[in-house]
Amino acid sequence: MKEKHAEPQREKGRKALEDITYENDTRYPVPNNPVKATLALEMKTFKKNGKLKETTTTKMVFGDTGECLINNEGSKDESRMLFDYKAAALYMLNTQDKIATKMPMINFQKMAEKLAGDQLYIEDENGKWERTNEVKQIHGKSCRKYIYFNSKEKTKMHAWVTKDISIDLSGNHLFGGQIQDFSSGTSATTTRKIDENFPEGLMVRSVHFEKNNDTPSVQMDLITVDKTSDPKYFDLSGYEIHDVLSKL
Repeated sequence: MKEKHAEPQREKGRKALEDITYENDTRYPVPNNPVKATLALEMKTFKKNGKLKETTTTKMVFGDTGECLINNEGSKDESRMLFDYKAAALYMLNTQDKIATKMPMINFQKMAEKLAGDQLYIEDENGKWERTNEVKQIHGKSCRKYIYFNSKEKTKMHAWVTKDISIDLSGNHLFGGQIQDFSSGTSATTTRKIDENFPEGLMVRSVHFEKNNDTPSVQMDLITVDKTSDPKYFDLSGYEIHDVLSKL
């Protein structure tokens, strides 16, 4: 009885390991990022009454063969994720104890698609953009205000967009996939006429509002854009690496 049931379970386990092995993740035939850059972002979340609830920072560093995401750098709440596309591996970094937990990157594909999809369909048939004449300086950049409203979802967003920054990350990787791969669902691939009010340039600030009112819920600011990346964020030489697959 034991052999009858144990061997099929072992075979099932072996097959599962084969499916998640680093070498079997063939999504990155060209693992390099053509553009090196560092983006610093600040996100503010608000309470229902409009008062500030929390402020967090994120740094996105695009290196040669991967990207590093650093949340709340320099604080006690700092956390880092390192994507290595050449090795098809994801590392969760504990910078205080110098421990790197290594795992297959393939399981993050669904998360990547969802994150990208949330942005890609903001200009659907129920949404409308309005280009305003309001211009102001935000983080040293001249920005124009655009207003987005979705009549079905009753959601509104203010977008402040600049043409002062020119950077094309469309060939880089992000969250386990290539950014250009996420563009298949955009309006650019459809026959629908592109709204002439659609923002042109790089979004420096976005403000999302609660449904049916003018109370802000989330504000995201692009603080800085640097067209370089520091290799220190990709150096694991001082870390003790724990591979989750070795424990299976």
